[in-house]
Amino acid sequence: MPPRVSGDNIPHDIWERIAFFANVSDEASSFLGPPSAISTLALLSRRVHEAVSKKSNPHLYAKIFRCKFDASAATRRFSERWLTSRCLTSELVKRFKALKRIKAGQFDVKDLWTAYMMILEDDGKNKAQLLEYAGFDKWFRNPMVDALVLWLLWSISDRDQPRREPHEYRECLIGILHSVVISGYRHSSVYASDRLFTLPLGQERAISMPGTFSPPVCELIHYSHPLKIVAPVISSAATLLLALQTEAFQDENSFPHAVRNELPLTRADAVAQGRTGPTVEDVEEFHYNVRIATARGPLPPSIIRPPNHHFDREPMGVGDGLAQGSQRYDSDWYRLVACHDIRVDNECTLRGVIYTPGSMTGSWEGRLMRADFALYEALLRSQTTPSTISIRHTPLYWELREHHCLAPNEPLEPGLDVESGDDILNAWLPRGAVFTHLEDALEVFDPNTGHTARYDTFIPRSTAPYSKPAMAKVAESKTWISEGEIAENPIRSVFGSTGNPDSCPPSPSTTAAALSFSIDNDDEFVDTVSHLSSGVSDILITGKTGERYAPAWGDYTIYGRVRPWDGLVALLRFPTNPEERYLGTWVFKGYLHDKNFVGRWRETSTPVDLIGYEGSFVVYRNDPVCST
Repeated sequence: MPPRVSGDNIPHDIWERIAFFANVSDEASSFLGPPSAISTLALLSRRVHEAVSKKSNPHLYAKIFRCKFDASAATRRFSERWLTSRCLTSELVKRFKALKRIKAGQFDVKDLWTAYMMILEDDGKNKAQLLEYAGFDKWFRNPMVDALVLWLLWSISDRDQPRREPHEYRECLIGILHSVVISGYRHSSVYASDRLFTLPLGQERAISMPGTFSPPVCELIHYSHPLKIVAPVISSAATLLLALQTEAFQDENSFPHAVRNELPLTRADAVAQGRTGPTVEDVEEFHYNVRIATARGPLPPSIIRPPNHHFDREPMGVGDGLAQGSQRYDSDWYRLVACHDIRVDNECTLRGVIYTPGSMTGSWEGRLMRADFALYEALLRSQTTPSTISIRHTPLYWELREHHCLAPNEPLEPGLDVESGDDILNAWLPRGAVFTHLEDALEVFDPNTGHTARYDTFIPRSTAPYSKPAMAKVAESKTWISEGEIAENPIRSVFGSTGNPDSCPPSPSTTAAALSFSIDNDDEFVDTVSHLSSGVSDILITGKTGERYAPAWGDYTIYGRVRPWDGLVALLRFPTNPEERYLGTWVFKGYLHDKNFVGRWRETSTPVDLIGYEGSFVVYRNDPVCST
């Protein structure tokens, strides 16, 4: 008689394998959702329950986490003590609890944070769980004016989605977006007051300066560790979504056909007729071709398959789907975890590169959103509501170049406004500054200090980002920066290595005398993020409309600067021809989000302490090489 086989006689590691493969297979039904098959196995016996329980076998659940969720972003951003089996098990449980509540439409703010963190770490798997399992895009039909909700909505929207949405839902959404864009002065658009260039302030200066901006901050549990994080600004998400909604319906039906009878057909026709302004070709190009970069693409089919590995632990980040997926959000992530307190900078030990030098160099195109001036003035006097004001979309075309102050050169001091703040209405540049373009650099004379600063011009798509003499300076200044040095020199630290932003990724590590099984203990260990310094202490931007688009949409000159603390970019735009000063001088301020530069503009004739005529804008880089 053959021996009787009992489940209790099967070794624990065999039950572990059975539990793993019962919950992870090549089928989408197995990939999506929680590992529910484990519950059935656990009912077989007490011994089996012990072999597959979270408490006794967190290694099993950590492996399931790596198969069901993306892990490469966490590997880049955290040290190993955040990625222990216990931490991944805790994160697995937290995520599926949140996803179940989202699926049932019974979520809370913490669940939205969980979903938003998943998006910031998305390489394909995370978004699949949100969309295919939780049905996030199906129940989301009554959007609240909340930054997390709008950013999540942006992240799951593709180019065709506005046409698939029910009319009632689309009208509701556009009403919310319209309100945020029109009355943007009432909503967060920056992580610290734009009248502050040099940050952090320090405790004494922060207390003495009235009106400093304090964005909402939340403390979360992420991978079983406490994490302080600031909410993303709502105005950028609203602008991106409104642009997407508008572009989706810019087709033949919405084209202003009357222009074909009113405008010259081509630029050659306009020149022959002695006319200036846009032609039919110019209007058609903007209407049919100018499209911002969307966050959501097709889900890669490989994400529903488990990694090709033996049962042993696979290095995290291998087989995670999209090669560039979550890396697009690294700057957003570091901004959220590091830019929540303008008084001090050394509180966050997870701060990485917030702005990569060279990011603004190139040709940009997009749209400017503006309200009727008279109606906007009525809004400021509380005589009307945002819903009664229409938004006009006009084209934006820029050709920009970056210029970097390399050590040991000294950068310009920030310009000051009449209220003793940093002069945002002049893009933080000194008033009266004289710009001299050299072959490979930009020299700027500050008449207020008598100092002439040299900024080497960034060269895109080149074996070296600067001229040969400048590269010698860079080689001398290349050092690894840790959070201790960030507190001492915040400007130097936040500008990461030039060139490919992925060439020198931040390196998370754990500071401790020795590593052990308890490395995820917050009382004993401290996280640090190190990255390679670029030697860049300040970034200036110059540009213009460009010869191709200036005759149609105005010939403008652009000067700007990048705030190192949070990567806020400010661009001052004014007419190149002094006789066209009536066109106005405007300042554009915003952040880079993936491939889009999005933010708010305002005219500069109104004093800085008053609400001026303003609106939203978004442009995307069409060609990373500037033509001039």
